[in-house]
Amino acid sequence: MTPKSEITAFLAHKELFIFDLDGTLFNTLGDLAPAVNYAMRQFGLKEHDNEAVRSFIGNGSMNLIRRAICKSLNVTNTTEMIALGVLEIGGFDVAKIHNVYSEFYWEHCTENTEPYTGVIEFIRSLRENGKGIAMLTNKPVKPAEKILQKFGILDCFDVYLCGDTTPERKPSPAGIFAILKQLSKSRETAVMIGDDTPDIMAARNASIDCVTLLEGFGKPESLLPLQPKYTAGHIKDLYL
Repeated sequence: MTPKSEITAFLAHKELFIFDLDGTLFNTLGDLAPAVNYAMRQFGLKEHDNEAVRSFIGNGSMNLIRRAICKSLNVTNTTEMIALGVLEIGGFDVAKIHNVYSEFYWEHCTENTEPYTGVIEFIRSLRENGKGIAMLTNKPVKPAEKILQKFGILDCFDVYLCGDTTPERKPSPAGIFAILKQLSKSRETAVMIGDDTPDIMAARNASIDCVTLLEGFGKPESLLPLQPKYTAGHIKDLYL
């Protein structure tokens, strides 16, 4: 991992901090897993333990559900299913299962979700130091706002774009470009902070710097081959 002194010196010169949500600002697994399993039960599909659900996270909730269905049915070509955006797997309607998941998750999305150590303090410190703060997540806007509101940091964000409000989801750079334009910031002044491949690739595609967190939901064995320039354990290691 990048030495803390190097990271803090690098971040001190940044004006805009763009954060991912799941696995970066908040550990949401405690609410995602019950919602996934509730949806699986309603359709007679096999349920999954927390670590399995953690491995399903990435590229939005529709793909979360696709991975869960594939695992329940022992379907092996999950990557192909996601790339094609299939709406039916093994006779199961992905959209219907996703709707059941989404309704349950919206009702329960703050019950077991917690900010990672140091997140609230870091966000407030950035605000106090006049830094720009944005969020770019593939999560839908309703649960994202509900989580930020519960922990009292919704108003700290200058802008936030979510899976159903961003021009295109990560790893597309479109969300980053939209944030830069809205806040009148140049690419050189911005940094993306995230924990998974879509974050790294969105930053890379937008030609902005990125700090990759290796203790979030992304797997280091998947992240390190991408050769991220700056890496840290988690938010607690990024204090300015």
